[in-house]
Amino acid sequence: MSTQEGAVSRDPAMIEALKEYFKTSGMRIKSEDEQAQDWRDAAVQVVILCATGKPFGFTEFEHVKERHNYVAQLKKDYPDVVLGFWVGLPLDWGVWTALKELERCIKDLGSYGVFVSGMAGVPANDKTWWPFYEMCQEAKVPIKITVGATAGGAGQGGGMGIRLATENPIPNIDDVAAAFPGLTIIGHHYPWPFIDEMTAVMIHKDNVYCEVHGWRPKYHHDLFKRELNTRVKDKIMFGSDYPFFQYEVLFGDWEAANHKPEVLQNVYLNTARKVLGLNQEPK
Repeated sequence: MSTQEGAVSRDPAMIEALKEYFKTSGMRIKSEDEQAQDWRDAAVQVVILCATGKPFGFTEFEHVKERHNYVAQLKKDYPDVVLGFWVGLPLDWGVWTALKELERCIKDLGSYGVFVSGMAGVPANDKTWWPFYEMCQEAKVPIKITVGATAGGAGQGGGMGIRLATENPIPNIDDVAAAFPGLTIIGHHYPWPFIDEMTAVMIHKDNVYCEVHGWRPKYHHDLFKRELNTRVKDKIMFGSDYPFFQYEVLFGDWEAANHKPEVLQNVYLNTARKVLGLNQEPK
């Protein structure tokens, strides 16, 4: 988001690092009304990611709760463009504290499920996360798990401690999908350098999908394009790094990539409607 309160990071250094990584002009602060109008003008409806780890400036657990409350209020105020949000839960303040916050977000704020990131320092297939997955499976809300090389930490000293091994879908996403067959799992990022592995997991596990933000589509690899147009044509969803990439730029890249029309329809709409449980046509 581009609002003061909703910016991707409370730490200006992280925003500068992302701007440099994406080679864009960064973000201009807007009011909530301006932000909502931007989404309307782009003809999109959004699910907002709450990245709430300490590297993003969230140094107290109250900050995490405040972010969740803020995004939930956006959902109430702008229901035509904000569909919901993913619950960011660093484990710095303890598993029980994080689990109670996930329960609050799902039951009271109408969120989707937990967002599990390599920045948490605990791999997605670690059993520390099992109670979170159980809660989301019972509540019938999807979750997101990071996959592929991350913009966070890229080009910085030690990659901010993120280990790319934790971003490989085999075993990380595959283990979770096998253990929780009733849980819908979305890979979070364009899956390079693990395109083969992510494809294999999506084919093998019917509860696994992938949302491919993080790269401009014009840079997608030929292998990914081939799989998208064939074996995983109903498994891939559009994602953005807005405001670092504007929607018209991303749509232009997708349209220029010579994908089958029915595949683009899946990427833009059909797969998300299925995964997110949207039963009505977007406004």
